Amino acid sequence: MMKTPVLASERLCFYEWEPEDFPLLVTLHDDPEVQHFLQMGDPPWDDMFLQAKFEGFRTDYAVHGWTKFKVTDRQGMFIGRAGFGRFEKTQELELGYTFMRSLWGQGYATEAAKALLEWIYRVETLDHVIGFAVAEHRASRKVLEKVGMVFTGIHDVDGIANAFYRHNRPV
Repeated sequence: MMKTPVLASERLCFYEWEPEDFPLLVTLHDDPEVQHFLQMGDPPWDDMFLQAKFEGFRTDYAVHGWTKFKVTDRQGMFIGRAGFGRFEKTQELELGYTFMRSLWGQGYATEAAKALLEWIYRVETLDHVIGFAVAEHRASRKVLEKVGMVFTGIHDVDGIANAFYRHNRPV
């Protein structure tokens, strides 16, 4: 029996990660196209690296109540991950999303980002959230812009030019 989602939108459900979900994360990140804009030429994320990420997602949820959630469609099919993490350089909350390659271009990232932004301001007393994407990744940048994020500049992240955006708490 599947747990109640932490958040649901028109087509998506957002869940905390369960220990048995690790293979889903591996499947998502096994696709070189999915990984391209996450690593930009770095060595592929091996199971040890993914296990650490997975445990980080579980810890974030246990400690903060937010994470990069497991995302399914309304029928329960795994489609990716989306949510929040702490951007280490500035300690700001950062919105991020990654979906299965076969589902790109169907509006899931925009729907997820919109739902997550509405949700986070209900559960946290933040004045803003940031988002960023590799500068050349036009599709991901477009998602950030469509959900009302404002471009703030290009900044280096691990040697890669990234376009940064900010979303202020609605008044």
